[in-house]
Amino acid sequence: EIGVASTKAYTSQIVCLSLLALQLSEDSKAQEARRNEILEGLASLSSNVALALEACDEAVQSVASKMKDAKSVLVLGRGFQFPTALEAALKVKELTYIHTEGINAGELKHGPLALIDKHIPVIIICTKDATIERVRNAVQQIRARDGRPIVVLSEPHAELESLAETVIRVPG
Repeated sequence: EIGVASTKAYTSQIVCLSLLALQLSEDSKAQEARRNEILEGLASLSSNVALALEACDEAVQSVASKMKDAKSVLVLGRGFQFPTALEAALKVKELTYIHTEGINAGELKHGPLALIDKHIPVIIICTKDATIERVRNAVQQIRARDGRPIVVLSEPHAELESLAETVIRVPG
């Protein structure tokens, strides 16, 4: 065994920090409903991960077969998804030995855009949040450079899906 990818460590850190935030907000009655919602989400995390893996397995297999000969891969995320892009890039790098970089989608115009062409797979994490329109702009820029964006969506988005070469839909 040469490469070891520990997704448990990343997930555990997110869970621990979420629990810390919940504990710190415990004296706020106004946040009680949101705290309960988050606790329910954390309690169902394991089953939700299993569902997500099952839901996107076919699309992931298809993307992997297209990417297997890539020399470099870029993974983009913005806002809360930027750390996920960094972690995803690390996992691809650890397991495939393909040069992979996680990039803030908001920084695309400041250098990384020059790297994009039809030969470099670009994975973009797009969740429906406050940054989705800016991420859509990044996908448009990638397409304008002859890039072939692989868009990871948490919810349907007709325009992003039409811009993407491949869509991986994960449950939101």
